[in-house]
Parts: sequence; C-alpha cells; structure tokens
Amino acid sequence: MELKTIAILGPGGNVGNAIITELLKDGPRFTITGITRSTSTYKPPPPITHRTVDYTSFSSLQDAFRNQDAVVNCITGGATHYEPSKLIIDAAVAAGVKLFFANEFVGEITHEAFRRLPEAFVGGKCRIREYLEGLGKEGKMAWTSLNGGPFFDMYIPNRHARIYGSGNQPLHWTPLPTMGLAARNMLRNPNAIPNRPILLDPISPPSTVTQSTLLRTLEKLLDTTFTVSHVDVDKIHRNALIVLEKWKAGGEPEEGKAQMGKAMKGLGVCNQFYEGDDDGRAEDLERTVDNELVGVKTMHLEDAVRDALERYGIDC
Repeated sequence: MELKTIAILGPGGNVGNAIITELLKDGPRFTITGITRSTSTYKPPPPITHRTVDYTSFSSLQDAFRNQDAVVNCITGGATHYEPSKLIIDAAVAAGVKLFFANEFVGEITHEAFRRLPEAFVGGKCRIREYLEGLGKEGKMAWTSLNGGPFFDMYIPNRHARIYGSGNQPLHWTPLPTMGLAARNMLRNPNAIPNRPILLDPISPPSTVTQSTLLRTLEKLLDTTFTVSHVDVDKIHRNALIVLEKWKAGGEPEEGKAQMGKAMKGLGVCNQFYEGDDDGRAEDLERTVDNELVGVKTMHLEDAVRDALERYGIDC
C-alpha cells in the first residue's frame, strides 16, 4: 500500500495541526487536503488544499474523499458519536480510500475504564473500532489508530499544582509533537500498521511519569517552588460511579444530563489518577508499546518537560 494523497478531517485542531506540521516536513511526498465544515475559519498553510464538507451528507463526504489514499480523522465533539462517524467511514469506503485513521489518540479505548462510559458523553469510539475491524477483515478498507494517552503538553500546570490522589500513580502521557511524528511515520509506511492500533509510551522509563515527578521536574527547571493542593480522587470516583449507575438504571432523562456531565468529568479524571483496583490498571502491565515501529525515540521526563517549556513558554 502506498499513500500519496492525505485528507485531514479537523486540520485546525491540536492533533490535526500537529500531524500536518510533520507531514509538511516531507515536502512534496504527500498531497494534503484539509477538510472542514463550511462554517470553519480554518486557513491552511501552503501548499495544503482546503475543502469544506457537509458532515451529514454521504454524497458530500464521498465527493471530498474521492482520489484520497488516506483519511485521517482528527475531529472531536458530536462527530465522534457512532452514526456520524460511521457515515464518514462508509463514505470513505465508497470513495475507494485505502486507509482510515481513526480519531482515538488520547487513550486506550479497550480499557474497561473507558468502555463503561456512556456513548452519549464520550462518543462511539468503541463501536467504531469494532466496525473498522470488520471492514478490515472483509478487505473493504484498512484502518489504524494511534493511542498515546493524554497530551503531555496540555497538562503543564502554572505555579500552583493540583495533585489528584497520592500523585504517585504512573501516567502514560505523550507530547503532542510526538503524536504528529508517529502519525507521519505511519502514513509513510502503512504496510507496517494496517488493521491494528498503535500504542505510544515515549517517556522512559514509564514509571518516572507521575504527578509528583512532573512537579519536581518543573520546580527544578523553573528554579521555583509551587504551592500544592490535593484532590480526593477516591471521593470523585465513588460519587461519579453512583451517578453512572443511576443513569444506566433510568435511561437518559433530560434533567439528569447536567449531573451526568459532571460525573463524566469526574470519571475522566479518575481514568488518569484513580489508584483503585477496579479500573483496568492491571491491563497496563501487559502494554505492548510500538514506539520503535513508528520511529519514535524515547526521552527522559526532564527532556520532555524542557521541550514543552521551550515550545510554549514558562507561563503556559
């Protein structure tokens, strides 16, 4: 499989921009089309082509995907739900797209901690993965995804650190530029990655990445001391699960949406920081990391923090 023409859905977002930045380093190797809604204010850098599309229209999507070798889905929000996502995928199949790059990116969707969350709030990524797996087995279209954990750069705090739980839970965070680099290398060498997810864990050793070590590293590099507050993650987890069970028992009453939204934020926090036994953490012991496969070199935590500070400034 050779990929020359690449369509990026959501090119102006954090992930889309990171991937495009890396693809442009290859000069004329790829022909890139950024695809957005007609209401988007996206202004593509040269030499990217910009097309608008109606995400609710099969024919509009199919027309936009025609002559595209790969579709890289970087969109968020409502388009992550099952039916809108399936419509995009079906249009890609109809247009003859060779490879579909799913919009997973920030977490391993096979974890029980993720799969138990209602689609109404987190989208249909689990069912979409299953749908893509079926298409791959039938030979209709290859697929891949990139799972690197939450973006390291987005979690650099100011000089007040909020520590969730003990602060010693190992975390799997990935610098955003590293995600872009891995995606570029996947598109460069698609024969190594079809019909499977790719898992990144670029900061080595992984056990060094905790809230506590991140804070100590920041204090060292900034030559300052942070004030610290602690958050009771056990309480967040317990209360969020109570709301989740009530939601499952009662369907989706309109009046419960606000409360459920807060519970989803709580479970999102817990997916990273909860240290209990029932959230699938044991699965982390069996992680098979694909850093080398996609050309990602491991880095030490101090180097990763220094790079982020240099990129975004000390007040990020």
